[in-house]
Amino acid sequence: MATDVITLITSDHRTVESLFQRLKKQEGDPSATVAELHALLIAHARAEEDRVYPGIDAHHSVEEHKEAEILLDALVRAQPGTPEFRKTLDKLIKSVTRHVEEEESRILPALAKSVGEKGLVELGKAFKERRAEELKALGVPKQAAPVGSREGVTKAELYEKAKKADIPGRSHMGKKELADALRHAK
Repeated sequence: MATDVITLITSDHRTVESLFQRLKKQEGDPSATVAELHALLIAHARAEEDRVYPGIDAHHSVEEHKEAEILLDALVRAQPGTPEFRKTLDKLIKSVTRHVEEEESRILPALAKSVGEKGLVELGKAFKERRAEELKALGVPKQAAPVGSREGVTKAELYEKAKKADIPGRSHMGKKELADALRHAK
């Protein structure tokens, strides 16, 4: 598993995109998906702002984070299935997509050039630790950490928790399914 900051950040970006798709396609529990999206976006933004952006020109990216947070808060308050929810989701997707494209095409390549491979690994460690702190502060239990965030426990540990919770079908579930089942069992 790569531990450099660029890989960690882009992995989060892909996870956010998959959560957006799940919401657009109305797959699963929209409230749970919004909660997962909220936790990941907030933790990701704080980790970038606190550990990655200092020392680089990322003022505009911080402004984009604030815009996304306002839209995210509106999405959390909106009732799934309503026109307000759909409109807010579309605005959030547009805002975050624009930010991701700029970050991946301009900021991250400039960062790689300025700090080198060793610096990227050091920033990756700091980013990952800060993101985990924020997820914990948001009350996200380890097994319910956003899928793809690489936080959390092993599949075997999730299986044992599912066994104790007497979740049916657990032996046929993957790690994500076990985490989801445990989250919904509480």
